[in-house]
Amino acid sequence: MSEYSLIRLLTVSRATPLPLDERRAALIAATEPLLEQFGRDVSTRQIAEAACVAEGTIFRAFPTKDALIDAVLEEVFDNQRTCDEIAAIDPALPLDTRLIAAVTVLQARLRRVFALFHSMRLKPPDKDASAFRLRQRDDNEKLNAAVAALFDPDHDRLRMAPEDAASALRTVTFSLTHPILGDQRFTQPEQIVDLILHGITNPPSTERPSC
Repeated sequence: MSEYSLIRLLTVSRATPLPLDERRAALIAATEPLLEQFGRDVSTRQIAEAACVAEGTIFRAFPTKDALIDAVLEEVFDNQRTCDEIAAIDPALPLDTRLIAAVTVLQARLRRVFALFHSMRLKPPDKDASAFRLRQRDDNEKLNAAVAALFDPDHDRLRMAPEDAASALRTVTFSLTHPILGDQRFTQPEQIVDLILHGITNPPSTERPSC
């Protein structure tokens, strides 16, 4: 056994025990990038090495590898953290600054979701399709409400209701961030917000015509 392997073995075997919830969270965080790379073919050995734990530690936190993978998917697709991050944006900031922060949060979640859809070859479930659509609608409504709250302080400047403005912002963000639908030239949060707030035309000239 090499000196490096011996040091690693001692490090893993002497790792400080974590509370179960923290251990599960650490394993989920370590597994997500591996799923993006290997899909369900990822091995428990790879997960253990990424998390710097022994393989047996995985099964003290999750009954099976599939249970761990399902926990990762649940974590990524749960939008509560995204809603919380948007709600934490300071409403006293200028409107464009608030929206840029929101688009940054939305894009981070979208890229995680897109990566797993690709690597895991995910698709809407054939069974319980109605339940899936209901959850999707509920998730969209929660995100929409969180984004609409950012528009609300400036509602008098809007040509539409804050809820409709939020829906437009989310739709454009989704389309331009999508790896197939989007255009890499227009993926920066500042560009997306500028497009939503100011469109694609120059403002009308305020200069008076010369006599």
